[in-house]
Amino acid sequence: MTPDAPVAIVSEQSAQENGRGTDKAVLQPTTGRPLTWALCTPTLNRLDVLLLALGCALAQTRPPAEVIIVDAGDGWEADRARVEQALASHPAVRLVYLHSPVRSITHQRNLATQAATADILFCLDDDTLMFPDCAETILRVYEADRAGAIAGVTANNDPVSPLAAPEIERKLTGLQDKAKRSGTRNRLTRWIWREIFLMDTLRLFVPYDSRRQTTSTEDVARLGQPDLTPALTMIGFAMTVRRNVALAEPFDPWLLSYSPCEDTDATYRFSRHGLLVLSGKARLHHYEVAAARLNRHRVAALFLLNVAFFTRQHSDDLPRHRRRYFALARRRVFAEFLKDGLGLRFRFPQVRGTLYALRRAPEIFDHPDTRLGEDYQAIQREVLTWS
Repeated sequence: MTPDAPVAIVSEQSAQENGRGTDKAVLQPTTGRPLTWALCTPTLNRLDVLLLALGCALAQTRPPAEVIIVDAGDGWEADRARVEQALASHPAVRLVYLHSPVRSITHQRNLATQAATADILFCLDDDTLMFPDCAETILRVYEADRAGAIAGVTANNDPVSPLAAPEIERKLTGLQDKAKRSGTRNRLTRWIWREIFLMDTLRLFVPYDSRRQTTSTEDVARLGQPDLTPALTMIGFAMTVRRNVALAEPFDPWLLSYSPCEDTDATYRFSRHGLLVLSGKARLHHYEVAAARLNRHRVAALFLLNVAFFTRQHSDDLPRHRRRYFALARRRVFAEFLKDGLGLRFRFPQVRGTLYALRRAPEIFDHPDTRLGEDYQAIQREVLTWS
């Protein structure tokens, strides 16, 4: 397999169709039996934090049936041996440790999906640390879904690590309580953060299924489960999904390397098959290791380019969605200017990346279906060569 080849997940044909999903997955009503879950994690040269995340998964009140690790690192064989040692005292947990010749988070996620056999896939990053009852809390949501209406469940990102010392946890919890008491100021801050700085993926992502109704408060209320709220999409470090939905909607096989917004696109497509909900009581902590990520210049460009590519592939009203995309993208230039300036980054890397994406986006929208994926990979490779 060449480094830039797309991944065949559901079938060779599905990969050639630029990541479009298969027919609608049939969500089965819960039969009353306990559901099984698999930890599905892509990784790249981050063994230390991967072992922390794995330890949290194995310490769950309902441990995983299987652990699927897809490693794109050079030292993957040595890392596999360390992971095997970590699971040696858990013989009931099936381990699948795969090497990915392609350094692409979507490629790796798809390989993990294909290898898993459990009912529910926890498609978590390698720096996601789950609190001990996180998996049990999420599985109870799926198991209580007697009608089989839920496609995916996401969890809360807690600022306190489950590995934090008690005194640190108390301090951080106290700061959280203090922040909650200043509610009006926080609401204003969140509004500025979201609407001015556009620090919210959904302020750029274009919902490309015009006729599809997304999960509403009324939909969630009909489930009769407390502590659930609607989710339009799920963030990459906190995604869980029914396996048949993940197989029907593979992560986009044309994306290379670290792929901004890949999680938003895939989980938005998950919601074609059922509801997406946030479980208020399920907690995890995103450790946010910076290693192996791209610089600001490249991330800004790929973020905007990826959204153009997703919209071009899947839009059911391309002229309208194209106008929406460029309206949001122009706002993004101002937001990135503010962020670069306030961050004293006077070479303005995020502005430059955004302007590059705005310049290349029209050719993505104007591109015919033939070779769309291959040609978009060429654009990505150009960005990935930047220093």
